[in-house]
Amino acid sequence: MKTLGIVAEYNPFHKGHKYLIDKLKKETGADYVVVIMSGDYVQRGCPAILRKDVRAHMALMEGADLVLELPIYYSSQSAEFFAKGAVSILDDFGCIDYLGFGSESGDVESISMIADVLLSEPDDFKFSIKKHLKEGLSYASARAIAVSETLNADALSAKNIDDKKDYISDILSSPNNVLAIEYLKALKWKNSSIVPVTTKRVGEGYDSLNISDEENAFSSATAIRNIIEKGSVNSHIPAKEDADKLLQKVVPGSTLPLYYNEKITTLDDFSSLLHYRLLLEKSEGFNKYADVSEDLSDKIINNINSFESISDFTMKLKTKDLTYSRISRALLHILLGITKESSDRYTKDNSFTGYGRILGLNKNASAMLKKIQENSTIPIISKLADAYKILDDNELSLLKETISASEIYNMVRGDTTISEYRSQIIVI
Repeated sequence: MKTLGIVAEYNPFHKGHKYLIDKLKKETGADYVVVIMSGDYVQRGCPAILRKDVRAHMALMEGADLVLELPIYYSSQSAEFFAKGAVSILDDFGCIDYLGFGSESGDVESISMIADVLLSEPDDFKFSIKKHLKEGLSYASARAIAVSETLNADALSAKNIDDKKDYISDILSSPNNVLAIEYLKALKWKNSSIVPVTTKRVGEGYDSLNISDEENAFSSATAIRNIIEKGSVNSHIPAKEDADKLLQKVVPGSTLPLYYNEKITTLDDFSSLLHYRLLLEKSEGFNKYADVSEDLSDKIINNINSFESISDFTMKLKTKDLTYSRISRALLHILLGITKESSDRYTKDNSFTGYGRILGLNKNASAMLKKIQENSTIPIISKLADAYKILDDNELSLLKETISASEIYNMVRGDTTISEYRSQIIVI
């Protein structure tokens, strides 16, 4: 029995995700696919556009056999902590054979070599970065050159790469490659036996808003969210009719009813709640929260009076050194009360607190679930009522904070009838 692990957000699930599951399963010969999926908030610091149970249902309909929730302290963090949290859970299951992911390069060997350098940070790498920073280069450029100078001169020669520096720079500047590097770093950090497998990303770029008519030119999740949120890519076209046509091009047909029947969630739905938190705590400052530096805290305080919406406020705070995603994560942490102190508690001694909370299961995958339950070194939760019996204090605290974050999500959506404690595992 071979099992493929995938870390995902599915925000939302689309044809590119279906393609990735099918291709990785074929390449690895895996019998089962286990997905660790972000819950109601995602890594770029935003609420998920659809509820976690809906997205888990979509994944199960299109090839996943088991979907588990990534706790909020990992799902809303930087790529490094997102990857470490997810990989730790998969590794602790004790029976995952492969970790599959998409990447712009499709070159797992080069990604692995770069991960080695960035994980170990040898002296010559540190010296090279300092030297190029003094020359006036940006950190990203200095790091790319330092990696290329640190790698063995013959390391990439077999790949017929003319310019090693440009090739590495391209890898380090592409979003899926960056996440892939963090997956490899996490596997090496855990000394994991899980084998990494990547497939080259097909279709539109990460932030592209283009909807192509070509069958395999998969659209980005960004473009699909744009369709769902605004009604269409081109706002002058009648929204409902155009959105329906575009959506049918980009998502698996079996999932369409779930899209049509669900209320969507946007970042700005949380604006009033965040504004309230900012006004309430402005006299204390915000640098106790994860991802909030003292400078960012000061910028937030100085701009509170011009707050109109989260998206507008984030753009006001954005600078050359502070990316939109970094600020968005920081504001989400303020809203949810995610502090540096509590973050440190769940990553104490570089050991990530974990558990496996099941969101959904393919009824034909009971043998795989049984194997996980027999081999896992962390608790597996199928009923929240049982969590109090099987989790230690730290695990239970992490679960409670993740549940609280989902309760806030449901409250903002107006889903007052939805209860985390009464929710049922999705079985198909």
